[in-house]
Amino acid sequence: MATLNLILDKRRARKDGTYPLVFRIRIGKKFSDIRTEFKLRPQEFDSKTSSIVNDLYSNELLLDLKKHYIQRLRSYMISNVGREDVKEARKYLVNKLPDEVTMHEFWLEQIEELRTAGRQGGARVYQTALSVLSQETNLNRPFSQFSYKDLIQLEKKLYQRGLSNNGISVYMRSFRAICNKAINFDLVDYSWYPFRKYKFKKDKTTPRVLTQEELRRFFRLNLSSDHPFYQSWLLGKLIFMLRGINITDLLLLSSDNLQNGRIIYKRAKTGKVYSIKMTDEVKCTFEKFEANKTLVGLITEKDLKDRQKLVNILIQRRKVINTHLKKIGKLIEANEAITTYVFRYSYANIAKQLGYSKDLIGEALGHNVGSKITGIYLEQFDLEVVDEMNQRIIKSIS
Repeated sequence: MATLNLILDKRRARKDGTYPLVFRIRIGKKFSDIRTEFKLRPQEFDSKTSSIVNDLYSNELLLDLKKHYIQRLRSYMISNVGREDVKEARKYLVNKLPDEVTMHEFWLEQIEELRTAGRQGGARVYQTALSVLSQETNLNRPFSQFSYKDLIQLEKKLYQRGLSNNGISVYMRSFRAICNKAINFDLVDYSWYPFRKYKFKKDKTTPRVLTQEELRRFFRLNLSSDHPFYQSWLLGKLIFMLRGINITDLLLLSSDNLQNGRIIYKRAKTGKVYSIKMTDEVKCTFEKFEANKTLVGLITEKDLKDRQKLVNILIQRRKVINTHLKKIGKLIEANEAITTYVFRYSYANIAKQLGYSKDLIGEALGHNVGSKITGIYLEQFDLEVVDEMNQRIIKSIS
């Protein structure tokens, strides 16, 4: 008889008090382990339910992996009756011929690779796309058995679910990326590629922006430090004054990002490096927070150490902040619902109204500029030019 269970391997204690989380295969009295990338403390793992405590996303991923391994283990046992070997079983579970690898399991492997590399946001995007698409088409088959006709049928089913062109595009782009990786891993030949003929459709959207007058009302709002929206209000101001900084990047800023009177950081989403002058207004706003390992103190040292849970924590923080900002929007009678991203669009809109060029605005926001010649020109922009524009934009709504 063979079994497969998810356990903490307490034979291998780490210096930080964690143990590796493994899938243990047992055949008779012998066992072998398949490692995962999780390292947990005993109180973080529920042995009764074989699940990580308070981590729905990771548990879903592990459950999918367990189902895959169990299916492979059954196949191995049927094919090797009377000559079962636990080490050979492990090899069978983790290794496959190209025609045996299903789209679903390869997709899961790519999610795990992203998570291991610390790219939790990308892993979540892939996981969401996999969850949605697997409901509408059979991904438990090799790539070679999925055709262009299947792709069009999948798109049709997504439309029937009521998804927009833009929503479908998000999921299909993730699917395309997985297909490209499969080709690069020689799981299928490029001649198979179903996306060669596929056309992505996109609806034009009008960015939500606040007017100068609405931003003035936002900045001049008088909230006391004990008001429930106070910190979210300050964060909104910082997002605007820091040229539309992403809320995740803002929450993770630390003293290490302060250099010679500037805030220098790498955007988590794109990897682009930003250098923004620390103006008096920005400095004053930061001083109203109780800093810890981060400048605004809303992410704890414990949060930073657990990269697996940090993404969920950041998502929750963003939801709370956006809820507060929307309520502040009602207080100032804004026509648009305020979210963290509205400040980025509003910054660009006001810069345009003040007469600044698209190139300079794009440089301030970190956009890639179309032509190589323009790009080279922009690389030579003196920081003072962007700083001057930023200061003028801030003063226009103060």
